[in-house]
Amino acid sequence: MKSLFSAKWLTFYGSTIAFVIALFSVVTNYGEANLKAQPKISGRYKISAAELPGCLKGKDLVLSIEQSGVYLNGSLLETSHSTQEQTASRKKPSLMGTFRQPNLELSGTLAQIEGCANSAIALQSTLNQSTLIGKLNFDNTAIDFVANSESIKK
Repeated sequence: MKSLFSAKWLTFYGSTIAFVIALFSVVTNYGEANLKAQPKISGRYKISAAELPGCLKGKDLVLSIEQSGVYLNGSLLETSHSTQEQTASRKKPSLMGTFRQPNLELSGTLAQIEGCANSAIALQSTLNQSTLIGKLNFDNTAIDFVANSESIKK
């Protein structure tokens, strides 16, 4: 009967185990140093702007954002929308974009706002704690805006 503890097999298994441990350490260190989850920004943001252009003029708007990692989708709604309409907009968002900290970009149509159904809009902003600060491009006009998160209680 051959011995199970020959020097040849012990060397093979020992070096294989050492290689796997070294590989696991390298991958773990790389992940901890370079792979960070994006901060959570999903929620509702009330938009404040000096004067909104076109069909948005005079309307109070809320930006609703859903997040999956760096990918975003959302809707721009009037604050007077009912809970049922807000739920429907979450199921079929009209804005798509990305979030790479601290920059947020969303673009799409305004399907949920009366009179603006087929109008295109683009939002570019930066996240500063719970506030979005940026530009809203609509109807060939760029407007500065600030959007505060509604989830923060004051």
